[in-house]
Amino acid sequence: MKLKGSIVIAFSGRRYLMVRHSQRAWEFPGGHIDGKETPLEAAKREFFEETGLEGSEWRDCGIAELDNESLALFSCRVSGKSKPTTDEIAEAGYFTAPPMNLSFPRTEYFRLLEMAGWEPKKKTDYDIAARDFDRIRGKTATDDKWADAIMCWGKFEADTRVLDIGCGTGRHSLCVMEVCGAEIYGIDYSAGMLEKANAKSRGTWMRGDAANLPVPDRTFDRAMIILVLQHVDDEPVAISEAFRVLKPGGRILIATVSHARIKRHITRLFPGLAKIDLDRFMTVPEMKWHLRNQGFVGLGQHIMRTEPSTERVDDIVERFRRRYISTLALVPEGDFDSGLATFEKLLRKAYGDTVETHVEITFIGAEKPI
Repeated sequence: MKLKGSIVIAFSGRRYLMVRHSQRAWEFPGGHIDGKETPLEAAKREFFEETGLEGSEWRDCGIAELDNESLALFSCRVSGKSKPTTDEIAEAGYFTAPPMNLSFPRTEYFRLLEMAGWEPKKKTDYDIAARDFDRIRGKTATDDKWADAIMCWGKFEADTRVLDIGCGTGRHSLCVMEVCGAEIYGIDYSAGMLEKANAKSRGTWMRGDAANLPVPDRTFDRAMIILVLQHVDDEPVAISEAFRVLKPGGRILIATVSHARIKRHITRLFPGLAKIDLDRFMTVPEMKWHLRNQGFVGLGQHIMRTEPSTERVDDIVERFRRRYISTLALVPEGDFDSGLATFEKLLRKAYGDTVETHVEITFIGAEKPI
């Protein structure tokens, strides 16, 4: 088998390094094998030329057959800012999901990632979660805060047509509809969640995937994606779909949790929980990069922070036992009880019998050019 070249997937945590050639789109570093070079020697040479970095813990990941060509695939660990040593590279950057503009078919990139050890995000079974979703979370005073934030930063009005992508049981959709009268349609992948939504208000719900919306182009004035992208393996595709279904001048509003918030939230005391969320949630800077890269303009970032409230540790532990957030459903069953016991112990050690808590969510708004 004649190898055409070598390709490198360089990991920094869950992120990986990609480069954009002056004459091509984004791709993994790599290139041709020269003379008597071994595939690994070629990989290291090309990687240094294109990124200015050397990498460590190199691993042979096998041969990738792509578009009738064979490439030797290697992975390594890397840190530091990339400084390409060749004019062929226009820019380089770290990503947790590939940009939309790629040199080769998108499926090939994910196949290469999987060969290098990348794994899809852990998924919550929302058909099961739907059974107790509304009962566990319930309607609280915080719901009004959510509605106010969505209407303000999403610029919702009575005459706006809105698509709620990942609507769940319709909690936010119905609250916003009630307050401002916007015409909201919800879409979700979970039939169980939609069944609950439909029981509240018929005729506004659709089943579909955020990465393949069953909606015509330029249909909606607004698109809201509220705490959904952490469940999606390919966030840029979901952003691209939202861009597609928005009318010119339409607005997208994304709600997410920043990595800084994850690191200081009380969930950090539950063994392994913070890592799960740090792996699932794209950083805010990267999400904004993808929005700009796809053509959104007028980006704005806002923080919704509720007033602090005091909760009993017993009540917090009970909420965790009922797995009130999706991350808790991703803890392996055999580890949950011991993790909960450790969480309670650390919580009491850090705070005593009561904890002052608040909700903090990052909203990102942007517009589709006219």
